[in-house]
Amino acid sequence: MEIRDYEEFELEPLTDAELVSILQKRWELNDTEFNVWGELKPLGDVSWGYLTNVRVIGGSTILTYPLKGHNGNCEFFVNPKDASKYGHKDNSRLIRCQLILSPQEERKKHEIPFEMNVKPGSCSELKELPSAAPIEIINADDKSPYITSSLYDFHLNKIQEKLALATDELKTATENELNLLQAQRDEEESKRDSAITLNRTLSEKEQQLKDSIQLIETEKHASTDALLKLQNQLATFEVEMNQKIKRLKSYVSDKAQFLKTFEFIDEDDLENFLLESNAIGSQVDGLSFKDDFGKDYERAVSYIQAHLVENDILYPRHIIENYLTLLRTKDLIILAGDSGSGKTNLVKSFAKAVGGKSVIVPVKPNWTSREDLLGYYNPLEKKYLSTEFLDALLEARQNPNIPYFICLDEMNLARVEYYFADFLSLLETRDEEPEISLYSENESSHVLSELKAVVEIINSAKEKYSQNGITDFISLLQDEDVNHQLRQSFGFSDKDSLIKYHSDIRRMLSAVITMPSSIKMPENVHIIGAINIDETTHYLSPKILDRAHIMRFESPLLSDWDQILSEVNAYKFDELTKPLLFDNDELGIRMNYPKFKPGDEFTDLFIELNRNFFHKLGVEFGMRTIRQGLHYLTLFKDVNDDKVQALNNFLLHKVLPKFTFDGNKTVGQTTKLDLIEKVLAERIRQELPDAEEMPSSFSALYALEEIVINAKSNDGVVNFWS
Repeated sequence: MEIRDYEEFELEPLTDAELVSILQKRWELNDTEFNVWGELKPLGDVSWGYLTNVRVIGGSTILTYPLKGHNGNCEFFVNPKDASKYGHKDNSRLIRCQLILSPQEERKKHEIPFEMNVKPGSCSELKELPSAAPIEIINADDKSPYITSSLYDFHLNKIQEKLALATDELKTATENELNLLQAQRDEEESKRDSAITLNRTLSEKEQQLKDSIQLIETEKHASTDALLKLQNQLATFEVEMNQKIKRLKSYVSDKAQFLKTFEFIDEDDLENFLLESNAIGSQVDGLSFKDDFGKDYERAVSYIQAHLVENDILYPRHIIENYLTLLRTKDLIILAGDSGSGKTNLVKSFAKAVGGKSVIVPVKPNWTSREDLLGYYNPLEKKYLSTEFLDALLEARQNPNIPYFICLDEMNLARVEYYFADFLSLLETRDEEPEISLYSENESSHVLSELKAVVEIINSAKEKYSQNGITDFISLLQDEDVNHQLRQSFGFSDKDSLIKYHSDIRRMLSAVITMPSSIKMPENVHIIGAINIDETTHYLSPKILDRAHIMRFESPLLSDWDQILSEVNAYKFDELTKPLLFDNDELGIRMNYPKFKPGDEFTDLFIELNRNFFHKLGVEFGMRTIRQGLHYLTLFKDVNDDKVQALNNFLLHKVLPKFTFDGNKTVGQTTKLDLIEKVLAERIRQELPDAEEMPSSFSALYALEEIVINAKSNDGVVNFWS
């Protein structure tokens, strides 16, 4: 259709579609949504508003109607609800929105056949200016939030250029003025009064210049002196702190040496008592994610996959993308698959690939409480009985620069909610480090109080009989006078054993030193579970599923090895032997999930799915799950910008594992199984248009279809895990 200016609407009536098509071509739009941005004028005393200086997203030309006599700046009506939300009484606001044709009676009333209004509910704040925005847009009201780095740099350069030019001009003007004054003085030398006046003027300007230079030098020296003073203060503070630390260590060392001499503590416990690190070793030599990869997670995935292939470990790229993203969420990850599908191997090999350590903790079928996971305090022995899981946490705390991946293998051999629920609740603490309480601090206080009394008694006896050359506890016991003195001090009879009492104190002290009453969850720890589903295992409860991410695995024999090798060959890394080292925060930060915001595309989709499907099917799906999904999608963008893949992964992680119910029960006029097969599957297909190209074992749509097939052969019982 030819684009031209229309003089009168009645002479050549057009359909709405034709009007829209004309505006698309006139405004060079590639879609029918009319996404634009512009200036919401001050509202004044009215509730509605008008959008002016409007441009399409990606364009810089102000929109005008193709009408003779209407070629000026278009203004678009904004309804009161959007205007009050995004506008201001006195100032303009920059917003983005969509346009739609005005009602026909309004177009006729205003004699503008092309008249458009702002689509209700389409408005949002303009977080940053489009790249094609004209520079002069910064002159708008409240412009500061919209100045991009490129605009900032542009104007900074302009200011610097103007400053340099002004400086040169000032310098030239000053030199010219001085030269002029000098010439005048030479020229008017015969006129004494004029010469004196000129000379005084020149001298004053020279003095002003000298004063300015002196002021600059004075400020420079003052700044230098202040910096040196601060450096000296820091140096003095550091010396004082080192001296205090040295005296403290000397004091602690002296007391600890006494305990070692009298065999209350051994060499290993002495190192702990002196606050010595038990680190397993120095940092592994490898490539830096920050320095060598510029914190590029997408490139990091490529390197990790290639590094694993170099070590004969083949995983498809999407598994590495998904696993790395899930680690960064700091949520519980559960790897689900048949035996031999590579679950624990992924934990071990990935840990080596990033210079970390993996700890595989086998779960026993008889685990029934948190004590099986974290151990317990034995009041009879006055000692904490640790576990392999707790030992791994303590070791990770002593090696804060090394990432630890603790895997609970065969996690569902016992009921997870029995032994792990309390610990999982601790992991829900997102805004601070969760603290794990092991036993009452009163227990350690009693032990240390008793020890203090014992040390004073032994020290007193040692000093009293020091002439006998007594150097250790056995020598004390062998000396009759000292032995008698100790029994009197302790209130022991001849039947009581000092050796047994010494042994009890030694054991209690070792327990207090080696095991704190509580520990904070180390930042460098990631918790992973691995499960099989068969007749010997338990299903995961809704509480566990609600707080964990389920990552499915298939047999390595089903993987497309040629595809994996083709992916790796395309990366073209020269060196693949070294691990890729991450800082703790680069592998995940324990932070609050994004806020629940209706209106977000992802949020609205799952509100709809929950209303129309999940709730009717009896599948628990709440606000926490949506916030977890928003967090996952944000992190997944760093490794892959495919929104369809991210949505597919989320359905597999958080939705389908909850599909365990009787499909024969009715929902309205249909059964739950028919609702899945005939409605939900088609709705998911609309959201996953590329599902056919995904590997079947990692496709949410394929998994949903398998659920239906298996349910039909199992009397209508729907079970994701079967």
